[in-house]
Parts: sequence; C-alpha cells; structure tokens
Amino acid sequence: MKKIFSLTGAVAFNSFMESVRNRFFTLFAVFAFAAIYASVLAGVMAVDQEARVLTDFGLALMELVALAYALFSASSVLLREAETKTIYLVFSRPVPRSAYLAGKLAGSLMTSALMLAVMGLMHLLLLKFRGFGVPPGYAWALSGSLLKLAVITSFAFFVSLFSTSAVSTLVISGVFWTAGHFVTETRFLAESSGGAVAAALKAAIWIIPNLQLFNARDAAGASCALGPAAFFSAAAWVAGSYLAAVWLISGKEF
Repeated sequence: MKKIFSLTGAVAFNSFMESVRNRFFTLFAVFAFAAIYASVLAGVMAVDQEARVLTDFGLALMELVALAYALFSASSVLLREAETKTIYLVFSRPVPRSAYLAGKLAGSLMTSALMLAVMGLMHLLLLKFRGFGVPPGYAWALSGSLLKLAVITSFAFFVSLFSTSAVSTLVISGVFWTAGHFVTETRFLAESSGGAVAAALKAAIWIIPNLQLFNARDAAGASCALGPAAFFSAAAWVAGSYLAAVWLISGKEF
C-alpha cells in the first residue's frame, strides 16, 4: 500500500510539473490577468454595486479560465501519452494502472488549485486597488470552484478513455458542466411534466451532478459556507468517475 501511494505521488508531482511548465499554462495565466482586469472596467460602470460586480465577475472568470485549462488537460493528457508511447514505458514497469490514473487526476487538480490561488491573489490585489477589502466568503467561493473542477475533471478523464478524440471529450464534458448548473430547473420541469418526458428528466437528474451546490456565494448566511452536501456530492462523483475510469483503463491494451 505504501508503494502504491508513493507511485501515485510521483505520477502526480510529475504531471503537476509538466502542466506548470507547459506554455498553455502561461497563456491561461496571462489571459486570466487580462480578463480579471477587464472586470475592473465593468465594476466602474456599476457605480453603487461596484464591489459586488467586481467580486462576482472576477470569481466567474477565474472559474471559467481554470475550467478551460482543466478540461483541455484532462481530455488530451492520456491521448498524448499514448501517441508519444510514454504510457507504454510507464506500464512496462510495475506501476498499477489505478495508481497511474490517480496520479494524473491528482496532478490535474493540483494545477487547478494553483491556478485558482494565483488568479485569486491577482483578483484580491485588483479589489484592493479599487479600495475594497476581501469579500465575505471569498475562500469558500474558491473552494466551491475547486470542487466543481474536481467533479468535471474526473468525469473528463473517464470520458477520454472511451471518446474518439480530445474534441469530443471537451464537448461531452462541456455539456455535462452546463447541465449540472440547471439541475434545479430540470427537477421543476420533471415535476410539472408527465409521461416519458418526466421519466427522462428524473433519470437525467440522477446522472448529472448538481453543480449549484458548490456556488458558495449563493449559500445562506454571511459566511457563505459550503454545506456538507457539497463535499459529499463532490467526493461521490470524483470517486465514481475514478472507479469507472479504472475499469475502462484496465481493459485497454497499452
């Protein structure tokens, strides 16, 4: 067991360092800074609600930028390593496929966490420049974004193992992400509909994560804290996607 954890950690660290050195990480960092700076211009037009607009717009942009990079990485990393034969070299050694996959997933999540931390620091500096302090529940908001990224990244890894290309993985994961923000609306439609439509909508609710649970700024209370359901849901979806991915990769010929 100790050896498996050691191998998983080695794969995770190597994957994390590759992502940080990757030129796309730099491009996304530059884009994130430019996008968050644009939120300052939007905040100026909000007058009395400038602080709220700056905060919400900045958090949304950070989440979308981190999502774009996470999906790009998750959809292409296994395919790229298969094309370059790197994965064959790894599996020629005593590296369990479960440990390899866990390491790749952990490395991707570490990169997402770093991106959110860096962009969050830039965002707070911009807010301070405009004369505002740290918004209430800011850390919870970033935590909610990271939980969302954990869910969608693990799902993208699973999809990439049966998808025909990185583009199709991006499309499927993007639809999954979008649908996850409308679970409440889907439940309302299911309750107000009937027959096969209601049955299909109710089935969709069970196979789509409720990503609204992770919107900490929508939570009640001044602390904007995430509820236990958010952490339980994220853990269940990540574990489920990971186990499904392990099942798929175990049947592949590498």
